[in-house]
Amino acid sequence: MDLRTAVYNAARDGKLQLLQKLLSGRSREELDELTGEVAGGGTPLLIAARYGHLDVVEYLVDRCGASVEAGGSVHFDGETIEGAPPLWAASAAGHLDVVRSLLRRGASVNRTTRTNSTPLRAACFDGHLE
Repeated sequence: MDLRTAVYNAARDGKLQLLQKLLSGRSREELDELTGEVAGGGTPLLIAARYGHLDVVEYLVDRCGASVEAGGSVHFDGETIEGAPPLWAASAAGHLDVVRSLLRRGASVNRTTRTNSTPLRAACFDGHLE
């Protein structure tokens, strides 16, 4: 497994300590490369937001400089959503703590998926009305 895939998998699985070990001491260029899109079109931040890993989300944004607006592909209910920003993924999955954290870090509530779905629409569609 290559390093980029290991970083993505650690973010997906909420393994903050492993992620810190993998990314510690990396240059800005290396961090940008390792926290960017993987072959499937997602990013470590997007997948961490989708699965509600607040500590991983905050680490990737605060320590690694991951963009809160970078969209990618994410899977929901058997479908692949293209161009989904992290806020959309967290909203659709009902992870309110992650939603709040991303908003505090500058995520736009108006950033949409490729099909123009907003984070608010995604939350309401999946019954997350809080």
